[in-house]
Amino acid sequence: MAKSKIQKGFYPISYTRVNQLIRNCRGWDYGNRDTCNYVAESILQDLDMNYPNLPIRSSLRSDLIEITHDINNGRLTKGKVLMLSINN
Repeated sequence: MAKSKIQKGFYPISYTRVNQLIRNCRGWDYGNRDTCNYVAESILQDLDMNYPNLPIRSSLRSDLIEITHDINNGRLTKGKVLMLSINN
């Protein structure tokens, strides 16, 4: 049986979820900074609620902000898998 992202040592975060949150922000007319913060906070909250025992590394928030910023600036994510390591 295939291993999950967590079993492989990565956070269970997808570009699909990031893009969904970005679309929400566009609908609300958020700017880039507010969008980046909203996406990072929402994903961290999702992880906390759905995986309470999963350790959150200190740089995860800034990594999520950077990824969101890149997508807002045109980075293509179609067909790519988001792999953020649980361990630094």
